[in-house]
Amino acid sequence: MRTSRVFRLLFRIFISLLTLSVTVVSILGGLSAVSILMNPDNIEFDFDNADFQIDYDLSGFHGANFSLPFNITNAGYFDLENLQLRVELKINYSKVDHPIAGFNETYTAKIFEKTFYDFDDIPKGLTGYFNITGLNSDFAPYQDNFPNSTQIDFLQLPLMVFFANFTISLDYSLGMHSVSIDVLNLKVFELP
Repeated sequence: MRTSRVFRLLFRIFISLLTLSVTVVSILGGLSAVSILMNPDNIEFDFDNADFQIDYDLSGFHGANFSLPFNITNAGYFDLENLQLRVELKINYSKVDHPIAGFNETYTAKIFEKTFYDFDDIPKGLTGYFNITGLNSDFAPYQDNFPNSTQIDFLQLPLMVFFANFTISLDYSLGMHSVSIDVLNLKVFELP
C-alpha cells in the first residue's frame, strides 16, 4: 500500500472513533439529563427551613434578609459542573388607585435579583447541599418597588404575597451539554 492510502485509512479510523466517542457521551448525557429532570426530588428547595426576615411597616420598606437551603441530586452518569442559580423575588399586592383613581388592581414588582456562582461541582451519584442568602444590600436597588401605606389596599388579604423565580444552569457530560431549568412563580412568603 502507498503511504497516502495508509494515512487516509488511519485518518478515517481516527475520525470514526472520535465520532463514536462523542456520540456515546452525548447519548449518555441526554439520558442522564432526562433521569435527573424526571424525578422532582432531584432538585429541592427547603422552604420549611428557609429564613425570610423583612422590616416593613406603614411608612414603607426598611430592609430584608433571607436564607434558603436547597439540594440537587446528581442521578446521572457525569459530574454536574459550573452550577449557577439565578433568584428573582417579586411582590404582589392590591395597589390603590392603579391604573386610574378609584380603581384598585393587583400589581407585581421585582424586589430582588441575584445570580449565585460559588457552588461546588456535584459528582455523579451524590447530592449537593447548598444555602443561598440575600442581604439588605441586595434588596437596595429595588427599594422603590416596595409599596408604602398609601398604595396598599388593606381590605384585600393577604396584603402582600412574595413569589420567586429560580433558574438553575449547569454544564454536564464533560461540558458537552449546558442545561437550564426554570422554576417560575413559586409562592415563598406572605404578609397577612
